[in-house]
Amino acid sequence: MSGLTFLTPYGYSSGTCGYCSPSGSRSSLPTSKKYGMQVPQMSVNFYQGLIDRGWRRSGDHVYHPDMARTCCPQYTIRLSVHDFKANKKQRQVINRWNRFISSDEPSGKLETKDVKGKSKAQEGHWSDIMRKYENLSEWNDVKHRYETELTPADATAETFALYKKYQMMVHNDKEEEVTMRGFNGFLCSSPLLESPITYKNPKDGLPRNYGSYHLLHRVDGQLIGISVIDILPACVSSVYFIWDPDWAWASLGKLSALREAALALEMSQAGAEGMEWVYMEGYWIANCQKMRYKSEYTPSYLLDPGTNEFHLLTDELDNFLVSHPTGYRPFGELSQKKDSSISGVIIPNKAHGEKEEVGDEAVDVYDQSDDWPDPPPPGFSDPSSFTKTQIDNLLVDIRGGKLRGTRIAKFGDLKWNKPQVVDEMVRELAAAVGIDHLVNPVSETHDFVNKGVIHLG
Repeated sequence: MSGLTFLTPYGYSSGTCGYCSPSGSRSSLPTSKKYGMQVPQMSVNFYQGLIDRGWRRSGDHVYHPDMARTCCPQYTIRLSVHDFKANKKQRQVINRWNRFISSDEPSGKLETKDVKGKSKAQEGHWSDIMRKYENLSEWNDVKHRYETELTPADATAETFALYKKYQMMVHNDKEEEVTMRGFNGFLCSSPLLESPITYKNPKDGLPRNYGSYHLLHRVDGQLIGISVIDILPACVSSVYFIWDPDWAWASLGKLSALREAALALEMSQAGAEGMEWVYMEGYWIANCQKMRYKSEYTPSYLLDPGTNEFHLLTDELDNFLVSHPTGYRPFGELSQKKDSSISGVIIPNKAHGEKEEVGDEAVDVYDQSDDWPDPPPPGFSDPSSFTKTQIDNLLVDIRGGKLRGTRIAKFGDLKWNKPQVVDEMVRELAAAVGIDHLVNPVSETHDFVNKGVIHLG
């Protein structure tokens, strides 16, 4: 039973939004709409399937925005690491960093000029250039020692100290608001179950298991950045990035994104089958300027939440979503050249604030509970469309807290104090996740790696 995915429905809810207000504050009204669930444990295969359908996690809370009703539609965005080529600005950031590490050149300049006034460009693949001075065996020819370390996502005194500094100076949190417990629950504790990675051409320094990690960045022994990432069968999924405000000149957010892409590329080159993407941190929001930085990395693809198909993020698609900032518009409407009207729920436009370029705000787990909407959110099913037999055949786990003991049975074989309430809860979970992604032992082999079991503790 150790490899099972367990899903505890939290339900459909609304809460305040961090995108419809100035940076560091939240909206006054509960305009953010989403479905959420608690996940005590989850296989990496199952989570890969979830993020491919628009879900994201914050600790062990997994959520999906209602793209028709939420005030700021949040699109899943992923970058092809095989086709990515660093642009001029990204190469300038890499070159400035390398000059600092190698020669301690003053940090304020993006590029140097030769005697003819032309930029000095380092030739070679972008990933080789950015790792030129990383983890060297000899440090005699450089001014600074730049080291990276991929570690389990554990809360330590060192990582918490940087997180606290970052939250207080960048997000203006009060000191008493930043706790080790909050840090551990948000960015360290993970429901993902480790599973081994198979490489055709193994290489030292690459992760041995899929799971959750901290990629630590140190200069001369000082921790200056923490990339919180999930390594999944098809991607490196960026969760959060923490950086030392004293190093703002270095554009560490851009460097970390490039380093995550380099990790996915290196894993693929070592023969990790299926590895080809970086899922950028959080979501992409069309009308939130500082959430749009993710589209600077090309070629990127956006997920159409109604069809669960990825589309290349072109200027045309970008402009289409910018001009329709709320409500769900199928991407196919663009290619079919329809007008802006569409059936469904359309929310009036409103002003969109900005967020920090890196470090998406944590999702609010404890929002106010709302009734299931009609029609269902894009990409979700109608809970009433399932037959009683379909629901009764789903596997349900009713173990106590933290999954102690074992009791798994078909939903229809169990008795409940409030059967109608529990039936509704299970139907909504099946509609959100997809009933085909839940284990049904009657109609199939027990596919515990790729499917989930409902957990009602």
